[in-house]
Amino acid sequence: MILNRIEIGTECTVRETGLKGILKKIYFYPTKYEIEFSDGSIDHYSSKDIVFQGITQKPVQRRIPDAPEYGILEEWSGGSFFESESLIAYHFSTTKKIMWKMLTSIETYNVWFYGIQRALPVLDSERYVHKYSFNQLELKPGSFFKIRPRTIAPYFDCRIMTFEFEKKFGFTFQTTPFTNEYVQFSLEETKLGVIVTCRRYSSGGLSFLNQMNWNEKSKILNNLNEIIPKVNFLEKKSSDIDANSKIGSDVPSLSKDDIVAVLVNKVLDGDTEIMNLERSKVIRGKAKAMIVKIKRGSVERPPMPEISANKPSSSGGIESLSKEDQISFYVNSGLDGDMDSVNNLQDKVLRGKVKAMIVKIKRGSVERPPMPETKDQNSKNNIETDEDKIKRLVSDGLQGEMDEINSLDDRVLRGKIKAAIVKEKRKSK
Repeated sequence: MILNRIEIGTECTVRETGLKGILKKIYFYPTKYEIEFSDGSIDHYSSKDIVFQGITQKPVQRRIPDAPEYGILEEWSGGSFFESESLIAYHFSTTKKIMWKMLTSIETYNVWFYGIQRALPVLDSERYVHKYSFNQLELKPGSFFKIRPRTIAPYFDCRIMTFEFEKKFGFTFQTTPFTNEYVQFSLEETKLGVIVTCRRYSSGGLSFLNQMNWNEKSKILNNLNEIIPKVNFLEKKSSDIDANSKIGSDVPSLSKDDIVAVLVNKVLDGDTEIMNLERSKVIRGKAKAMIVKIKRGSVERPPMPEISANKPSSSGGIESLSKEDQISFYVNSGLDGDMDSVNNLQDKVLRGKVKAMIVKIKRGSVERPPMPETKDQNSKNNIETDEDKIKRLVSDGLQGEMDEINSLDDRVLRGKIKAAIVKEKRKSK
């Protein structure tokens, strides 16, 4: 029996008190029941609070898979004139540590939390720099901060109510003088990221006002996903493989193919111990396969890479810029349409700052920074262009390595690469 299709007049019992009553009305989103008792009083309950006569109610269980899809898992909003409640659950491809730092960085709420124009701490300090610094605010229940909404309204005080490290963070929140609601973020770690659940609740007169602009309010976690540093749990990138490689860790400038060539030459020259010391299974497998082919005569022995010539140059390039100039460089690249260079940044903090500034520029809250001048005018070549990426990934695809291709966010680029792979395979036939 569907609990929101129960016939009006069905008898029921309140679990907590044992009082018996009759169902008078059903409200939806969320489902609430209006119950009338024998003394004429009326009250409202959810399905877990009452038992209907003649109807078997199974206990409500929420099961979350180990690896749910990324994005919104649950989203609803409802209430009445005197009560408002909403929930958003979102699965992020990041770690709990990163997510907790973002949720407790109240100074960045104006970037992604709808309705906030600016946030400031409430501190009793004589020093001006301390008075407006969130570094001086102790995040604990009872601490205050204030927000200015995106209206003509003044600042409103917010009070931290819940603080459980890397678990829950909640505070009172208001954007009008008529209503006050409680906002709580809770974190749940999965095998492939972290699930963030945002609950908002208010009671009292005019609570229905908090249901206004729900379309924008429901997108706050989508906005957060745009700027939060991502962690790829699904594939080992070449940088991860190099990090697990003994040779790659000693000489970071070596490519994966160069590391394989070093292993092959060392083993063929009699140094078999180096193969056992190699930590990367992928590189070790490729090297062993090449050694077998060389001994059979099907392929030639690769030349030994010149390790000394592969040392990275510290002069010129984007790496020679300061952190601020690097942010400006990648912000301009992203605004000009080259978001691949931003998404491929290994520095998670730098990537987060770049995406946050891009969002602010698109909203018009800050101006676009000037493009910094690099010492090496060809530094842009250090960023892989679409043409170079297509050539590299087509070559990988022909060798059966499709993981990076399938994980590309750019569908057009992914389609071009797969089409080129099909053409090359047809030519070889």
